[in-house]
Amino acid sequence: MSWPGRSGAPPLAGPALVALLLAALACGDDEPPPDPCKLGYLGEEGADIQMELVALDSSGVARPVSDGDGVDIIMPPQGGRVIFLGVRATNLSACGVKLSGSLRDTESGRVMSEARTVNLRPTGDGWGASVDADISTFANVGVCPNNWSGRNMFDEDYEIVVQVTDRDGRKVEQVRQVRPACNEPEFEVECRCICKHGYILGEACG
Repeated sequence: MSWPGRSGAPPLAGPALVALLLAALACGDDEPPPDPCKLGYLGEEGADIQMELVALDSSGVARPVSDGDGVDIIMPPQGGRVIFLGVRATNLSACGVKLSGSLRDTESGRVMSEARTVNLRPTGDGWGASVDADISTFANVGVCPNNWSGRNMFDEDYEIVVQVTDRDGRKVEQVRQVRPACNEPEFEVECRCICKHGYILGEACG
């Protein structure tokens, strides 16, 4: 049978065309979708996530945080004052890590927190970390102007909590008792003003 104006087999239509499309899609079912993460996996797959809590100091260097340590209150590009909380971690994908950081007033129970999704930079030893030169890889926990805490933000004991959640939903958390401090000499006067208890927004800082 010939088809006017055409050569070869007749065109597919209706159920035949649908069946052909379904068969083509089924051919790829056994192939997992490509992983968009180019940074790879850190450490050992299936092992428990290990994490070290770090905070960015006033010189721009991330340092491990232990109980009783001071953490610097820093002026970020967006203004106000923040504490930059980050991590070193292993046994998880370097990409798509949800990082959550918070500071809690242990007397009132009030909390300031921030969460974001980050990629950890591999450090060559099976671990990945927040990047010192990239504040977007840290939780930027806004702490000042201090209109939330029941006491000064500086030279008082507070609690920080950092949590990591990987792309599979696995979580790990660490808690530290710390003492925030205004350690940027050129901004210390303003820091101690806007971070004091009872600061009123717009109040002049000498």
